[in-house]
Amino acid sequence: MEAATTTRPLPRESTLVHFEIPANEPETTARFYEQLFNWKIAKVPMGPMDYWLISHKDAGENETMGGMYKKTMGETGFLNHFSVVNIDQSLAKATNLGAKVVKAKEEVPNVG
Repeated sequence: MEAATTTRPLPRESTLVHFEIPANEPETTARFYEQLFNWKIAKVPMGPMDYWLISHKDAGENETMGGMYKKTMGETGFLNHFSVVNIDQSLAKATNLGAKVVKAKEEVPNVG
């Protein structure tokens, strides 16, 4: 019998699709959010760094809403990822509206 595969629906344009939490002590921070929101947080290997995937308590397998990693460069807040149709057009629009690009676009292998 073949394993069933599920696909997630494409996110709506301009919606939050993933967030990341930089933490000084990821294990302690994970326990905090697990208790506060009943999130499921699991450490996974992610190349040379440790990464924790965050899921809603009722989420299915491979269904995540965010992640967490150990701070490396003084990050101070959540990093939010939004769905857009065209990243270059969205960056141009944001800078025309006064935004400053602090990190260039980059591909995340096997994700987006």
